[in-house]
Amino acid sequence: MDKIVISAGEIAETRLLPEQPRPEAKLAPVVPVWAKLSMAPLVLLLPLLCLMAIVLRVAMRSLPPRTRHGWAAFLNSLLITSGLLTSLTAVSLLSFTPLPSLVSAGLAELDERGDFPKLPGMTAMSATEVSENLKPMVAVISPGQRSWLTNAEMPSGSFGAGMLLQANSEGYLFVSAHHVVDGPAWQTVKNASRILIAMASGTWGAADVIARHQDLDLALLWVPRESGSGTFTQPIATAANVMDGETIFVIGHPEGLRFTLSTGIISRTDNRAIQISAPVSPGNSGGPVFDDKGNLVAIVTSMIDKHGDPNAENLNFAVRADALLDDSGWHFDKSGRKRLEDYRASLARQYAIAAGEQQNKKTNSSHVQH
Repeated sequence: MDKIVISAGEIAETRLLPEQPRPEAKLAPVVPVWAKLSMAPLVLLLPLLCLMAIVLRVAMRSLPPRTRHGWAAFLNSLLITSGLLTSLTAVSLLSFTPLPSLVSAGLAELDERGDFPKLPGMTAMSATEVSENLKPMVAVISPGQRSWLTNAEMPSGSFGAGMLLQANSEGYLFVSAHHVVDGPAWQTVKNASRILIAMASGTWGAADVIARHQDLDLALLWVPRESGSGTFTQPIATAANVMDGETIFVIGHPEGLRFTLSTGIISRTDNRAIQISAPVSPGNSGGPVFDDKGNLVAIVTSMIDKHGDPNAENLNFAVRADALLDDSGWHFDKSGRKRLEDYRASLARQYAIAAGEQQNKKTNSSHVQH
């Protein structure tokens, strides 16, 4: 066979013909226009659209790949659009339509109660009796905050304890710690006039802050009464009964463990504060310190954090409750002065009745001896 030899010159003279465009067949769209127009309104009904998409995908299993992919792309576009519209509608409804409030106007748990404990007790109570009688008088206190989505009032992340001082025909007077009521500066409104309060049932009610002490870590709260007629006045331990070594009981919510009872002694007394050995943790602040007869000895205010001082061991402090009997240092708001005066008057009547009963017992005992 003869060889064919092509020289370099012949190659140089060779010119490639320009590539001619290939004619492409124009195929009809997979999804006809009438189908797109008829199915477009389904973007407003996401559940129905989802059901329609499932039915169509199953029905088109045997169709050519081009048809299946075309319908799948169209259905995906409808589902994405419908999902966005549904989400925007839901956010709008939550933003502009008020939801049922998580906070009630009062405290139905106290409204319905008629058997408040008779304090102080005639004899010393055991820890079991203290728990049974006094825990129902302790509240959970939380500064309120507004939900960014619904603007509804709800509890904040911080909380403490409070103690019922008086229940009368008008409402309920509570005492708590100033720093519990105001909460962290970054989280709540400073000097807010309204906080949230709950008893053992956990149902939140709204309370007005009616007084703050300027020097001591104390605040007074008021909850209007809606029904019921039960009355209660919390007695306060006299200065003569607040002594070093006295047995005390603390009720609070340490680290979120609600209504925890702990016991200890008065380690040290001061003019306005006491040091106690009973364990105290975040959540105890604002809670009561009782003696064994149910008298309110103090209100828990602080502890020395062991993380800040590794040598600190169980150093806890409380403001003496008899500070409530002193009118100086209070900054009153709304009906604060009247509510505190009503409590003092009720307390004075209670002491007078107790003194009269004690005198009658002595007189009767004297008559028996004669």
